[in-house]
Amino acid sequence: MKLTFARLMILCTGASYLCMGQNYVNSQLPWHDVVLDGNGKLLAWYNAGRNQGYDKVLRLGWDFLEHQVPKDTRHGTGLKIYLINSVFDATTLQGANWQGNPASTFGQFVDAVVGWYAYSGDEESIRVVHEMLDHQLEHGTTPADWEWAGVPFATNCDDQVEYGRCLRGVPKEFYGGIETDKVGELGIGYALFYELTGERKYLDAAIRCGEALAKHIRAGDAEHTPWPFRVYAKTGEVLNGEEYGGMIVAPVRLFSELIRLNTGNAAKYLASRDLAWKWVLEYPLNSGSRAWNKWSGYFEDVPKDTDNVNQASPTMAAFYILSSPDPAVVDRQWSSHVGHMIDWVRQRFGRGPYFGAWAIDEQGTPDGRGCCSRAGLASDTSRWGAINALYCEKTGDSQAREDAFRSLNYATYFAASDGKIACCGLDYADSYWFDDGYADHIRNYLWAMGAVPTFAPSGENHLLRSSSVVTKIAYQTHKIVYRTFAGDATEAFRINFKPAYVTAGGTELSEHSDLRGPGYTLQSLPGGDYVLRIRHGDARDVEVF
Repeated sequence: MKLTFARLMILCTGASYLCMGQNYVNSQLPWHDVVLDGNGKLLAWYNAGRNQGYDKVLRLGWDFLEHQVPKDTRHGTGLKIYLINSVFDATTLQGANWQGNPASTFGQFVDAVVGWYAYSGDEESIRVVHEMLDHQLEHGTTPADWEWAGVPFATNCDDQVEYGRCLRGVPKEFYGGIETDKVGELGIGYALFYELTGERKYLDAAIRCGEALAKHIRAGDAEHTPWPFRVYAKTGEVLNGEEYGGMIVAPVRLFSELIRLNTGNAAKYLASRDLAWKWVLEYPLNSGSRAWNKWSGYFEDVPKDTDNVNQASPTMAAFYILSSPDPAVVDRQWSSHVGHMIDWVRQRFGRGPYFGAWAIDEQGTPDGRGCCSRAGLASDTSRWGAINALYCEKTGDSQAREDAFRSLNYATYFAASDGKIACCGLDYADSYWFDDGYADHIRNYLWAMGAVPTFAPSGENHLLRSSSVVTKIAYQTHKIVYRTFAGDATEAFRINFKPAYVTAGGTELSEHSDLRGPGYTLQSLPGGDYVLRIRHGDARDVEVF
């Protein structure tokens, strides 16, 4: 329900939002009136009764990226702003930041498009990300004769076509600095985009990233991550003493995908992955270590400060665990570790709660310095929500489901109806970031709906998750036809009809009570919808009708 003025005045005693006739969830998010359920708990701002709030944000975001992002006019490059800047001005839509962060942003966009294409069949979204990765390959890759060869630069200067400068901690004009975790973050993006498109150049790029990371890995300890955070790619020299930092799970994800593809030096990737993941378990996830909860270093524009911790690394470590077919194979203590990471992020970065919804902020030091807004961030709030959804799926934790639902609902309020999605609240300058508002924000709704299909829109048909990349999909009335990159994959749908047939490779599959073998399961939902789960063996072409 929309808040009436009378109800607002009743509820606003002691609350932390405007109480002068403005119906905002808080003063930093003024784009929509707050919508509550009958118990005064937060709902998404758009058509919550039919669960269309997340879908609306996804469609607004992709439409903005596909049709509204302009070409650069300030410097005459003729390139889309997302290729040369990390931030756009709210009025002109031109670039608005001293530094770009292409490698992390583009890697996140691959996660987003892999989920979105399967969900929507929107082929134009693939072309957008295609443009991003091709620009990175041509203008943002280290030379082949460097120590870190053929890997992505993490940064570029304001609206510059060529990447490799404006890395924090060295002079802006210094050329050749990289962040090693971004090699993994875009490396996994290259691998997944190869699976989506079949274009070999992306697999080759992923292999180069894997080779460089495997070549330079070390055991690490409480003062040294498995790779230094920032290095001079030409020589391998550690920059500014940054021996500790970065999202170590990003290279771990890359190694796992290369191993699954059985490409390159799989034995070396396996040893490197296990060494890096062993470090995560023994240091930031080990309460007996001096590096417990020391999730520091990730953001390209932040100076060296190992006391400055962030939520991105632990939530993505949790995602890696929870997205594994069997989390216990990855981490024998996975339930307690993930539960701790969820709680630690909320306790350390939680803002609110706002009508039962936790907002999550980005980073900070023990003395209270940090970033970015009392409203939290769209990306970090929705990612925390998605991790809770995945945790609920694996454990049955009802509080995790509730936290997921409310925080994901809250994150929708960062999106205006014109497609501009803020990273933060109004008290943060340059609020429109392509990663926080779009790439890292919109992928999280897809992860959450895959874990909890009842979060998906009612009365519609959507593929919510696949254990393989979906390479082709077409939605028709009471019919879905799709193809996956790999065989023996499983998919989850929310659909508005009861299938008469499900076929894989032209062979009819049978309905079962579980998916221990090829077949499908059906769960009826109120209103005539169904949750459909399919396991299709070696056949990659599937029809539902």
